[in-house]
Amino acid sequence: MSFTITRNLDHLPSYPMLSKLAEENDVRVSGNPQAGSFSGRGVAGEYRFSDGGINGQFTGHSVTGEFSFVTGQATVTVIEKPFWLPESLLKQKISEGLDRLCNALV
Repeated sequence: MSFTITRNLDHLPSYPMLSKLAEENDVRVSGNPQAGSFSGRGVAGEYRFSDGGINGQFTGHSVTGEFSFVTGQATVTVIEKPFWLPESLLKQKISEGLDRLCNALV
């Protein structure tokens, strides 16, 4: 069930910057600015399966994975997630965080 998200990255983040972004998003990171692992304590958001169908809010714990930042590319790989947490919503949340990090480094 693992999946990987990549983005172009012009500059490497500092560890304090990476830690701050992680803290703002309830994620724990370990490693260094170039590579390490993460675990999500509370990935939260809203879901909607159709215009008139099921919708609501979700909170997912136990999201784990790895990250790698090299000049030119940022990579985040999710290794484990709760079985009930829709993968598309998790990809959206991780993509948003990765986009914020990459945009802050421009």
